[in-house]
Amino acid sequence: MKNIIYILIGFAFLLASCADENKQPILTFDQSGKGAYVKLIDEGSRILDLSNIPGAAYNYSVEFVDLEEGDLVAEYNIDVNFDDNTPGNGDQSAGPVRFRSIPASEFTEGPTGFKALDNIEIKLTDLLAAFGYTEADLALGDVFQIDGEVVLNDGSSFRAGNSSAAVNGSAFQGHFAFDLNATCPTSLAGDYEVVTTDVWCNGSTATGTTSIVSTGGVSYGFADWSHGAYGVCYGGAGSNWGVLGFKEECSIVSFTGLVDNYGDTWTFDTRIEGDKWILNWVNTYGESGNSTITFPGGVPFTLAE
Repeated sequence: MKNIIYILIGFAFLLASCADENKQPILTFDQSGKGAYVKLIDEGSRILDLSNIPGAAYNYSVEFVDLEEGDLVAEYNIDVNFDDNTPGNGDQSAGPVRFRSIPASEFTEGPTGFKALDNIEIKLTDLLAAFGYTEADLALGDVFQIDGEVVLNDGSSFRAGNSSAAVNGSAFQGHFAFDLNATCPTSLAGDYEVVTTDVWCNGSTATGTTSIVSTGGVSYGFADWSHGAYGVCYGGAGSNWGVLGFKEECSIVSFTGLVDNYGDTWTFDTRIEGDKWILNWVNTYGESGNSTITFPGGVPFTLAE
């Protein structure tokens, strides 16, 4: 298995090549440059929790893959850029700054025999300190962009920018560059009771459940954006809803996409009353309805202005 990895490394880290007289398009292992990369073994959430700044942190474990099972790596560096997305705050983006340097003397042996680092911790408070910032400088939507570097014993170095797409892709689990987002954990996914009245095709009412589904991170959608109305008018729910979506960040919900897979734009008149989220919706195709979703124990968010 390791022999296969070694061969792939040689192709993935192509630094220079020499074509023969026939200009052959295929390189052999001996013709390829060799390097190293950071392979992700395990990680926690990439959300830096603004509701718990002192305890917010990202934890991950990696292996160093090279021709000598990580022995060619002298140092692992973590650099950071700060992307300021605070509205009306001016652009306070900064970086890169050197967040941490970890020498090979701190490496351990990983699960497959390669040199590794277990449970690297990047604390939000340490990230702020690296830029000379305080909690007051941080806001919802800010991003810390991590740029890792592997330095070899011969002085050569590798980052995402000079590594191949294969290494940076999911197949090799390369973990050079990634983003840590300043936001809040969210958990809206689930099934909720819904009543949809004034269905456009006949004015009737649809009752049942509607499902909120996670589409990654803080992003969500409904399994059925008509909340039962399509079943009344068409005999079944839609299966593709285009970019219709919403996000929930630190208990604030806002829509992120308003166009369905047919290219029709949806408009929402929405409000919260007690334990109910009321969505009066209409689209440019002429479909419409008034949907009331009930959250047991109360709606756990407010709506963006």
